[in-house]
Amino acid sequence: MDTVVVPSYTTFCLCSQGVDALRDLAEAGRLASADGVGFSFSAVGVRAATELSRAFVSVETWSRMPSILPDQRPFDFAFEGVVDFPDDCWRIYESLDPPVRLGIELPSGAGPYGARVIAYNHNEILDRFEMAQAGTSEEFAAALDDIRGLAPEAGEQYQIQLWPVGRRG
Repeated sequence: MDTVVVPSYTTFCLCSQGVDALRDLAEAGRLASADGVGFSFSAVGVRAATELSRAFVSVETWSRMPSILPDQRPFDFAFEGVVDFPDDCWRIYESLDPPVRLGIELPSGAGPYGARVIAYNHNEILDRFEMAQAGTSEEFAAALDDIRGLAPEAGEQYQIQLWPVGRRG
């Protein structure tokens, strides 16, 4: 599933709805703000390069942990952790796509999942944003327009892979 997100305070979260969802979202967001990616019980938070432009996110579900292949295109970072989804859906509230905000069904149902977040073009967008901040307000506005106008393949991208873990079949 591909979606576009607009980070809230530079962060977006993939999560599941449960009793402690708000607590988990806050914790994942706090950890992501500090470390780039944060894992909480039912949420994974990702710090984007800027909150002023969109990020492209691809969420993949796998039956087992996928490999990072040697010929995979270069990425800026990859973090792995475990999240426990209390319902059978994942969602991203910062998505521009209503189905993603409402929830996409997990093929293996509720339970623990391994999660890997891989970032592409993050560092380049962050560098462009920081350089733009050093310019005049007009230069900053023009640089933001350039960043917002980037084609999806040139903009900030995240690949999130999910796979069931610790289950007996």
